[in-house]
Amino acid sequence: MQTRKMAADHLQGIGTRLFDAAGSPHEESKLVSEILVRSSLMGHDSHGILRFSQYAQWVRSKLIVPAAPFEIVEATSSFAVVDSHFGWGQVAAKKAMELAMEKARDSGVGTVVVRNCSHIGRLGEYSAMPTTAAMIGSVLVSGYGGKDLVAPWGGKEPRLAANPLSWAAPTGYVWPFLVDITTSVVPEGKVRVALNAGKQLPEGCLIDHQGNPTTNPADLYPPNGGALLTFGGIVGHKGYGLNLVAEVFAGALSGMGCRGYDNGKNGNSVFLQAFDISHFLSVDRFVESVQGLITHLKSCPPRPGVEEVLVPGEVEYRAQKQLLEEGITVSDGTWKEIEAAAAEFCVAT
Repeated sequence: MQTRKMAADHLQGIGTRLFDAAGSPHEESKLVSEILVRSSLMGHDSHGILRFSQYAQWVRSKLIVPAAPFEIVEATSSFAVVDSHFGWGQVAAKKAMELAMEKARDSGVGTVVVRNCSHIGRLGEYSAMPTTAAMIGSVLVSGYGGKDLVAPWGGKEPRLAANPLSWAAPTGYVWPFLVDITTSVVPEGKVRVALNAGKQLPEGCLIDHQGNPTTNPADLYPPNGGALLTFGGIVGHKGYGLNLVAEVFAGALSGMGCRGYDNGKNGNSVFLQAFDISHFLSVDRFVESVQGLITHLKSCPPRPGVEEVLVPGEVEYRAQKQLLEEGITVSDGTWKEIEAAAAEFCVAT
């Protein structure tokens, strides 16, 4: 299947126009499009421009409610419960992390949970925010409503969402330490990326409706109805356990409930924390420790076929730098989806 290279600013303009035409205020459209394009720049197309057409349809069908209020339901100096009323998930998550950071400045740790939230996209966008203010960031998400996608450990049918987790910390370098993972081997978006590109998935990602291993991305979707596997391979119970951690911290604590409890809604429950390093020790000492760790890791000789040992966050930084220069690779399948949405909403590409 063919691909094309497209400049980030051009794609961002398409996304912004598309969301504007769907009924979103321009500033919110611009922010969401910027976050999606940044995800693609960092090599995470599953939460990037692939979502343009999907989000536009969600706005039209009122699954996303642009300009919805960001309501602080309950708060103290150290925590808050927020109802985002199904506004843009990216807008709500950004505001929620800003609120967590504000509370961390006062209390050392700020915790915010968000209910009634739309899909927030790549978690690293928000966990990395505190690193610019000498803080550590943490985000956990539970998906409620919608279709089950992930099989529990030992099961052959889906019962869970592909709940993601992310942590970030400042390093003193131009890129932060950043872990951003899904608790399934791959998120659903990467299955769709493979499907659009006409590619197979790596072994160990997916089972078909009979519980047998498969590499065909189409086996996840109707009428086939397979399931994603939790990460870890032969120790996939570890990914399964972390998936349930997100259910408890983000789903139960936010009040939206865990998987299996039907609240009649569909979206993300979000648990965010910011830790102000200066409340624990000097920022310089923290950064010195982290840089010492990075130096120690990079001193490790690479295995055959590996050029060098990299640190989480470094990969995304390098990808962004490269793709800003070369352009983002867009598969024919994804481009056709964007073109179809643009035609439907009378938007130029």
